[in-house]
Amino acid sequence: MTLTQAITMTLNRVGLNPTTTAYKDQARLYLNIVAKRICGEVGGKWWWLHKSTTFLTTKTMTVSGIAGGSFVAGETVTGNSSGATAVVDANYDSTNYPTALTLHTFSGTFVTADNALSNGTGVSAAYVSLAVTQTYALAADVLVPHSFVDVTNDRTIVASGWDNIDQDDPDRDYETDARVWSPEGVDALSGKIRVRLFPYHDTPGDTIRYRYRGFIVDWTSGDDSTELDRYLPEIFQPALPFGAAEMYLQEKGDSEAAGENRFEYNGVIDRGKETNRTIWGNRTWRRNRGDDNNQFVLADGSLTAAS
Repeated sequence: MTLTQAITMTLNRVGLNPTTTAYKDQARLYLNIVAKRICGEVGGKWWWLHKSTTFLTTKTMTVSGIAGGSFVAGETVTGNSSGATAVVDANYDSTNYPTALTLHTFSGTFVTADNALSNGTGVSAAYVSLAVTQTYALAADVLVPHSFVDVTNDRTIVASGWDNIDQDDPDRDYETDARVWSPEGVDALSGKIRVRLFPYHDTPGDTIRYRYRGFIVDWTSGDDSTELDRYLPEIFQPALPFGAAEMYLQEKGDSEAAGENRFEYNGVIDRGKETNRTIWGNRTWRRNRGDDNNQFVLADGSLTAAS
């Protein structure tokens, strides 16, 4: 099913013209809301929302006076005086933080005289300072980060609380290989979740892999021809138009028809939940007793060897 097909099905169930742009935009909005609702079912613990990806450790160069356009991820920046070079990281946010260049793969040492940093395509800026990157923005679809691994150095990065980090390094100047991570909230401009690595990883270009539970980021009109398989399994896709039609009918004051669509939505989700329980293969789960103190304990000397 494509997003266009989901929009058309939603509007057909509501009795609205599926070619009217205003109706399509509203249906897409409702489909986005329903997608978030589906992701939130079972506490977000769907098997298809378990994901992993990587980022590179970086250093952050503060620059000023950017001229001639924008720096672009993957290009090499060169200091006009020092001749030092570095590569712009894939996670460089040129929209929200254009003067905070995140860089890796350094060669040479940048200096304050580098007042015309260039990317080779006419973009330039003046060097201000360079420091280890302290926090990293995670992928746009991260709902809950789960675990981190320093792939380059073959070791895990364990979770830690804010108080521990503040106690160990109040002035935030301890730099070596990171050994712990902590959530740092949501970025005020990009909306992405940020995490703090500690100690601050002073080797740019190392690979950090992390696992997380994700969610479906909003679809736009540019996604209308996209197959929904890349976002959620086919067995869940019928829930989208049912849920969106429910919301559309509630808007129109038809609570009875809205309830019928809610019933169909719940049926799809219930079947999905049954599938979700089997994702661990043949592993069985035993229910714990309600009273943890009511457990069978062997008394000393209560067992004898069989004759």
